[in-house]
Parts: sequence; C-alpha cells; structure tokens
Amino acid sequence: MKNKNTLYPSLFLFASLSFSSALFAQNTFVDIVSNKGLITVELADDDAPSTVANFLTYVEEGFYENTLFHRVIQDFMIQAGGYDADTMEIKATHQAIALESNTGLSNLRGTIAMARKSDPDSATAQFFINSVDNLFLDYQAPSSPGYAVFGQVIEGMDKIDNISEQATNNTLLNSSPTKNVPVEPVIIEVIRLRQGKLSFAELAQVYTAGETVSVQLEESLIKRPLPLDLWVTIISPENKLIFVTDTAFTDVPTAFQLAVPVTVSRHPIFNFTIPEGLVGNYTLLAIFNQPGSDLNDLKHSLRSNIAQTLIEIK
Repeated sequence: MKNKNTLYPSLFLFASLSFSSALFAQNTFVDIVSNKGLITVELADDDAPSTVANFLTYVEEGFYENTLFHRVIQDFMIQAGGYDADTMEIKATHQAIALESNTGLSNLRGTIAMARKSDPDSATAQFFINSVDNLFLDYQAPSSPGYAVFGQVIEGMDKIDNISEQATNNTLLNSSPTKNVPVEPVIIEVIRLRQGKLSFAELAQVYTAGETVSVQLEESLIKRPLPLDLWVTIISPENKLIFVTDTAFTDVPTAFQLAVPVTVSRHPIFNFTIPEGLVGNYTLLAIFNQPGSDLNDLKHSLRSNIAQTLIEIK
C-alpha cells in the first residue's frame, strides 16, 4: 500500500476479543460466544478425532445457537449443548457416538469433554467444561471408562469461573424438574470456527507531525487452513470508523485484501506520514473474516481474534 497523507473520518467497528497460547499442536479452534463472554477452545483433533468430528458437525449445523448452559455445579463443571434457551426443551440430535476416553487426555481444569448417560456410548451433542481438576472422570478401565476429553479452553477461563459461580435452582427442563439450572439463563449465542490469529507489529506509542507510521500485521500460533478476507480499520478520536484498503482510507466498508493466501503470514498495511494539525488517539483494529462476508454478521462470520493497538499523535 502506498504512502497515505490523508485520513477520512467515518463509521465505527467491532467489540474487542482476545486469544491466547495453545496446548494441542495445530488443531481446530472454536469460539464459544455466550452472554457471559467469549470462551476459546482448542480441540484435540489428533487425540480424539471421532469426538471432535462429531462436535464440529453440530457446530457447522448451527445446533448450539441459543442453547443453555443448563447444569452448573460450582467447583465441578458447567454443562451445555442440549436445551433450547427459549423453549427449555431438549433438541433433537444425531445418533450417539462411541466413547473415546482412553486417549491419555485427562479431565483437568479447563478441558472440555462429552456429557453422556450411563451407557458409555451415549454421547450426542452435550458437553461440559471442567472448572476444577476432575481426575475421577478419567478412563480407569473398561469397567470404568470415564468421560471423553476432546479439547482445552485456551482463553476465557474467567468466563468459566463466572458461570460456575452463578446461582442455581430447580427448573423444568424438557417438562421435568432439573437441579443446578442457573437462575439467570447462561446462553450460548453461537459456536464458530476460529481460523486465524493476528497481531500488530510493535509500534511507537507516540508520533508527531512529519514522522511516518509503518503498520504491519503478523500471523501467529495458527496456520490458517483456508484463505480469509483481511479487514483493517482505524477508529478516530471522534469515534469514526475509517476502513483501510490497499490503496486508500475510506468511509465505505471495504476489505483490505480478499482471500489472503494461506502462504502469506506477514501483511504490510500502510506507511503514513503524519501531517501538521493531525492529533489525537487512534485505535487500529484488524480481523480475518469469512471469505465474501461483510461486517453485518460478525457473530457468525468472524474467523480470528480482533487485533488491536493504539497510537497517540501529538
């Protein structure tokens, strides 16, 4: 992108998200978006392939949208993925899957595992997240097969702790009295794939007229499986949104680059020489979005964290 010497005030953008380090090697990531905040999970594709594939089938079908965390027990776990938040009725599922618990994965704090009935091979869509170490839920022997761990929370354990501390009572679920249901509904809004991670290369915190701001994005942690659309914006001191394209600044919602190849992991954005009279705090934001999608439904189309950095111009 060429040197730009003009900033055009404009619209407004996304809410901030975050992303952290991973425990499993290059696996699938998902964002669980709830009314209590964002929980990011890395799935154990290699260790629990059948369980992960089953879970992703429900994710891709949108099954988990508007479902409840319906069973919450402090100092134990939080369970979700079965009940519609509006009707309080259980949702129809696919056939149950075979238990995949003898994998070496343990029900440690922050792991996600499949819920099931007494039959080991009865898991369908419901899952739970361990809020403490629950080693007694691990595979012990064929007669005590435990529960299948298939991933790890890598961002949002504070949200797990918050949910686990919610007041609960007895509530009718599927027309049956059920214990440990949060009094205030804890709702999964959507579970979506996370396919990229962006960060801004280090910038000076303060600039003055005549200096050049060189902005570059870097990808880390995740090797993108697919090309994604890259969007870059600036929020001005007036809270106006400015879209950065590969040739200009504009107030028209425009992606910086469409279908960024998976082989490209460093993204020079712009070199901007600050003119006289331009002052204030400017927030830079960047995301990967689902190819061909605009910003009207980020709940579903967002495919990365939201990278963010702040610069001050004096």
